[in-house]
Amino acid sequence: MFRSFRLTYERGLVAFCILLSAVSFYSIAVSNYLLIYIVFIISFAALTAGYFVLNRAQLFRLLFLFAPLSIAVSLPGEAEIQLPTEPMIGMLTLLLVMYLPRMWRDVKAILVHPITIVLFIELLWLGVSTINSALPAVSMKYLLIRFCYVGTFFLMAAFFFRHEKRPWIIYLMYAIGTILPVIKAMTFHATLDFSQKGAYVMSKPFFNDHTVYGACIAFLLPILLILFFNIRLFSSSRILPGFLLLMLLFLCVAEFLSFSRAAWLSLIGALVLYIALRMGMGGRTFIIGVILVFAAVVLNFDALYGKLAENKAVSNREALDQHIKSITSIEADVSNKERINRWKCAIRMGNERPVFGFGPRTYKFYYGKYQLRQDMTYTSTFTGNRGHAHSEYLQYYAETGVFGFALHIVLFILMTYKGIECYRLTTNRRNKLLALMALLGFITYLIHGGFNGFMDDDKMASLVFVSMALIVYLDVERKKPAQPEEPVA
Repeated sequence: MFRSFRLTYERGLVAFCILLSAVSFYSIAVSNYLLIYIVFIISFAALTAGYFVLNRAQLFRLLFLFAPLSIAVSLPGEAEIQLPTEPMIGMLTLLLVMYLPRMWRDVKAILVHPITIVLFIELLWLGVSTINSALPAVSMKYLLIRFCYVGTFFLMAAFFFRHEKRPWIIYLMYAIGTILPVIKAMTFHATLDFSQKGAYVMSKPFFNDHTVYGACIAFLLPILLILFFNIRLFSSSRILPGFLLLMLLFLCVAEFLSFSRAAWLSLIGALVLYIALRMGMGGRTFIIGVILVFAAVVLNFDALYGKLAENKAVSNREALDQHIKSITSIEADVSNKERINRWKCAIRMGNERPVFGFGPRTYKFYYGKYQLRQDMTYTSTFTGNRGHAHSEYLQYYAETGVFGFALHIVLFILMTYKGIECYRLTTNRRNKLLALMALLGFITYLIHGGFNGFMDDDKMASLVFVSMALIVYLDVERKKPAQPEEPVA
């Protein structure tokens, strides 16, 4: 009887989610954001009630389905909340704290993994930087958010993978969740004749701008490609291959129309890494290669800068070739000049407070003071109210000092190294391909992080941390005694 009730509830919840999506789409079309607020409050209430019927794994999967569908709702005091994901993340974090003692045996190997240790040290340093923050309240809020992200998207994900026969389902749920935001974006973009300028605003209200929209799609594309070309190894479903093909075509078009140069570049980087892996590159070779490239750039910086300055292409023209060429235009392209201006501000801020930095997520409140007139563009503002440092890494330097910056670099390089080693050394073919999925998706963000930063956005943080969790889980699994593969479900 309970199984029958549970099955009925699950089917009803799926139908309810479809209905909510339809109502949300309608309310967005008519700009009725009060209706959106009511819809998500109802959906969260349904999910909360559903927890007592469904298990934690089901709730965790639903979180990834709703991640691309979440919308920022304003609260009193200029605060915002992402509905329905932030309440779900809070609930899952509390559940993690409650159940962690019981889960200790399952997660012990994960907790002592090098990636986990560096991630926890980084979280601890964020706490130290928060204590010394120029704006403690702002930094404390971000520290709480990061704690919840690590708890939910990393620790709970690692636990989830230990009991989930289809780890790739998380990425698929996220991809399904992107369907509605992409349809909405492309429908709006069509009214503007798919112009480049129209791409800057088309992704709202689901995504803040076209850069995070393009970055999330770029993260998914290598994963879905690997899943599609190896689907027989993962599933016996006859419907899934066709669905994946349609999804790939759909997201490829969406990625192209996002006009996000950083996202396009990150996909090229993922392709280069894949070719290198197929040629037998190992983790040590990757690290040596990174060191050599960095040294070459530093030693030839003036020559490289002069060469790039000769490029006069600009990104605000509708010509596609100009948009692509403008990636390396550092003098003529206003977008790139402003990005360099933000980088310089971050470096000056970090140099002023090299030990603790200004505190997590304080950059946007202080960078205006560190601008020099010769670096500014017509998009600059002395009030410094336009957000990010346009570099994940330099923002860490400005906000958490040298040690925080170094920790973040080490974390990302270690993640890539372990991902490469998992792919190279794992004998189980399914696990090898899962490692490749997580690695190639992650590398798109590693590259993208040089030009933007979205770790405070749950839409991107969910993908980054769950990929870290998958690599950690696979690395732990490959060191266990070999076991026969289970039949594909």
